Amino acid sequence: MREGLEVGLLADPPAEFRGGLGQRINAFHSASVPFEAVRFGLEVTRGGVLVAGLSGVMSWGWLFVEALWVDAALRGQGVGRELMARAEAHALASGCHGAWLDSFQAVGFYQALGYARFGALEDYPAGQTRVFLRKSLRAV
Repeated sequence: MREGLEVGLLADPPAEFRGGLGQRINAFHSASVPFEAVRFGLEVTRGGVLVAGLSGVMSWGWLFVEALWVDAALRGQGVGRELMARAEAHALASGCHGAWLDSFQAVGFYQALGYARFGALEDYPAGQTRVFLRKSLRAV
């Protein structure tokens, strides 16, 4: 490391550190490509208890599905499909032309929704493959 600089290891970096890095990176990108991210969530509750949800972020014309979770008792009943459809409709209405995500356990689910594989990381997590998928939100 250059003279006068110190490197410290943060075993569990706080949210402020991670957020600060993201802000600095976005500021750098904004010099050439304006950056605007719109975050949103969809929640499904029963009796005030979360039983399914989706969090996403829209930027540069793309929806990124950060997380989709459905309680085990509701899986296979169309709740995940409905959340994805609502997220895609929201993104399309907000000007997005495509959606992308990554998964290592539900690849077939996303492919059944029209997502296509565009990349993969082998052995992440160990013994698994993390697959990156995308879908056009525009009518063909």
